[in-house]
Amino acid sequence: MSLVSVFLVLVLSTLLRESVQLPNGAPISACQSMLPVHPGIEPQPDPAPYIIRTSSSSFQNGKAVTVQIVGPAYRGFLLEAKTFRQTDLYGKWLQPPNDTKILPCPENPVGAITHSNTNLKMQATTYTWIPPDSNCPSVVFFIATVAVNYSTYWTQVQSAVVWKDAAATCGASYMTWKQALFTITFFQVAVLLVILL
Repeated sequence: MSLVSVFLVLVLSTLLRESVQLPNGAPISACQSMLPVHPGIEPQPDPAPYIIRTSSSSFQNGKAVTVQIVGPAYRGFLLEAKTFRQTDLYGKWLQPPNDTKILPCPENPVGAITHSNTNLKMQATTYTWIPPDSNCPSVVFFIATVAVNYSTYWTQVQSAVVWKDAAATCGASYMTWKQALFTITFFQVAVLLVILL
């Protein structure tokens, strides 16, 4: 094989790898780490040219929050709603836009969204998130890994904190004033009985 042929094979294999690596989205194994499976390729060390924009600075169960990855066009991404612990995935993503899909993570089968192909995604692409109906945290933020191509990607791209709205119930049980008064009175009577006996 000539030197030119070897060079062409190397160039073509590199280009092919750059264009087809995980063209159908992030793997389920990336749900927790949010790291792409790009052996030998590290995330970009410099700040990402992206920001995560949300339609609201607070959330309420049942009310959608829209999310956009703002910056240059990108081909791959993984987007989740997390808390500061960054282990649980909160809420669910609705109606994935063209060229995207829901990633069925084991801990939340509708808690992550990723690319479904390597077509360019623009900042006008809007993702719709619905907060959980129960057990919602006091805050969430949206976190993304964004890839321009196989060897150029950024991790830990985060939105501003999105607070739980005071009107959000998220399945929490609140006592009425009568229930609270009964509970306090019952507790006081129980303490009094313990003291007297």
